[in-house]
Amino acid sequence: IHRKGKKWYLQCMFEIKVDTYDTSSVNGTIGLDYNDGFIELSETDRKGNLVYQKHYALKYHGTGNRAKNEIRTTVNEIVKMASAIGKDIVIEDLDFKKKKAKLIKAGTQKGKDYNRMLHKFDYSRYKETLKNCTHRNRVPLNMINPAYTSQIGKQKYCYKKKLNIHQAASYVIARRGQGYIDQYIK
Repeated sequence: IHRKGKKWYLQCMFEIKVDTYDTSSVNGTIGLDYNDGFIELSETDRKGNLVYQKHYALKYHGTGNRAKNEIRTTVNEIVKMASAIGKDIVIEDLDFKKKKAKLIKAGTQKGKDYNRMLHKFDYSRYKETLKNCTHRNRVPLNMINPAYTSQIGKQKYCYKKKLNIHQAASYVIARRGQGYIDQYIK
């Protein structure tokens, strides 16, 4: 129970555990690389080989309702596809709160474009929307360590498989979700 102004509100929260899922990472996974303006999708088979890729353009940016609706629609389409083919979804476990707070506290400027991108990049909304949608559709959402996914993709798969860096990163994310370890050689 909490009070807002002169009114009292009752707030209830429920946690529902889903024990059974309709998909599995044994058959392969779907890796997603979220960027400002687009999402790259890579699908792998049971051996970690690349099967399918798709580019989802996100036309609207920022915190408006159009951007929110666009992310919801795109995420819903991706989750429905994962459910239909029986594969888990894998994303990077990114957290920009610390980075934003550090920039504000230090008062450092890395350039207007970088700061604008960092503050407009709505990863938290994307992550929450994906969590909710995967839960509703009984598709597991695996979050992996984001360390060096782009660099590994560039080093190992861009040239060999003729992929751009974001496609290669989504492929590395999908493989990492299956338990494959790709090493970054410095």
